[in-house]
Amino acid sequence: MEENKFTLFGRNLEKVPCFKKTFTVSIYSGIAAGLGCFLFTSRVKRSADVAVLSFAATTLAFWTYCRYNWSKEYQLTQKMNTSLHNVMLSEGKEKSTNNE
Repeated sequence: MEENKFTLFGRNLEKVPCFKKTFTVSIYSGIAAGLGCFLFTSRVKRSADVAVLSFAATTLAFWTYCRYNWSKEYQLTQKMNTSLHNVMLSEGKEKSTNNE
């Protein structure tokens, strides 16, 4: 049985880093801003506009922040993997030359 995947333009969005967290935070901030604006002004249209703008601004800001941190962490992980691989190769050569 095939699983239902959340795809957009053929890309599985569940595997995109920061996607779920960004949209969860953005939806909650849009709802909170819209309800807060409605409680203070009692204007439905303005509250809806504030909610949509808050959602859009939070999405852009949080996505940028999250992807920047993910990219830094990914690069650091790649450097560490490369260094560890080089250490493993050099230790293997030293042991083989010492045994001879």
